[in-house]
Amino acid sequence: MIISIFATSLTWSIAINPSYATSGDDGLTPATQEDGTKWRIGYCESENFITYTKTLVGIINGLYERGWITDLEGFDSVIESNDSREIWRWLATTEVSSYIEFVDDAFYNLQDGSNGKDIIKRLNEQNDVDLMMVMGTQAGVVLGNDNHNTDIFVFAASNAVRSGIIDSVEDSGLDHVWAHMDPTRFERQLNAFYDIEKFNKLGMVYEDSDIARVYSAVSEVEALAAEKGFQIVRHYVDEPQSSEDYQRYYREVREAYDKLATRVDAMYVTIASLKSEKLPELFTPFYEQNVTIFSQLGNIEVKNGALMTVSVMDELNTGRFGADAMIKCLNGAKPRELTQTFQCAPRIIFNSEVAKKIGFKIPFKLIIVTDEVYGEIPE
Repeated sequence: MIISIFATSLTWSIAINPSYATSGDDGLTPATQEDGTKWRIGYCESENFITYTKTLVGIINGLYERGWITDLEGFDSVIESNDSREIWRWLATTEVSSYIEFVDDAFYNLQDGSNGKDIIKRLNEQNDVDLMMVMGTQAGVVLGNDNHNTDIFVFAASNAVRSGIIDSVEDSGLDHVWAHMDPTRFERQLNAFYDIEKFNKLGMVYEDSDIARVYSAVSEVEALAAEKGFQIVRHYVDEPQSSEDYQRYYREVREAYDKLATRVDAMYVTIASLKSEKLPELFTPFYEQNVTIFSQLGNIEVKNGALMTVSVMDELNTGRFGADAMIKCLNGAKPRELTQTFQCAPRIIFNSEVAKKIGFKIPFKLIIVTDEVYGEIPE
């Protein structure tokens, strides 16, 4: 069952993965605006989050492979910062393209004080940005609307339909809005987790808000619980609203984990504001109680102390897919006309040291399809 799920997904991903050799009148040929000036691109992210940074890098690589960016010398060293702002500043101050300009002062982070109303006011009044890259559910909700008419491309929103960014997988509902969709990715992930361990009580910690319930895949967990008959044990912790709020946030997360560790046999660590370096300490109660720790986010949490993930977020190829959509828009297509669905191939990632610590025996049928194994827990 486990192997068949992954094989099916991999075949589909390969089938829809585009060829990255531009030729003919495919809407991908590099071009400036009609007056010879560069296209001006802005960026808005919900918060500092590694998935957003990786997706940005994927988009840049996609633009480079298509010839819209022609010089990325030095880019690899900038990527190592894992900081979207630093990457954007480098793109804005380096001559990387004859066709597009990354506008330095059109970078926004909603958690660092950027105001959605001010962004929309700029888009309407200054009219100096041709296209916005948007990362995350909150940023997508702020900008994916009819309060302006700047072309918007939304990435890394857990479910852009449920969060109200777009109307449906097939139709965004607004000519200037596009959002990447993989509507069943967390359903596939959760089914795989349950196939691996038939847990009776699954723990979750997330913010009790509409947006958090979407990006934490609460509906998908509830649907699987109804089908399989396991119990969900929940604790609610508000996401931090500023850098000063993190102390409160981590204290409440640790308190929630302490309570859950004695009540559940598995833990689904959902997408949240958790910094990876904090995880080994936060996960201690689960190690002590031999609780299986599944990560929704992906390999960075397994590297830092979760037992495993079935990663369903391929930022590199999602970025390539999105780059193609953006290029077609710059060449005249409306975002609403472009395909929004791209399904990523799953990757199974384990931490063997965590498995040893909690007494989890990795089944042989899983070992043979595992993509990556970490052998330690950072101190």
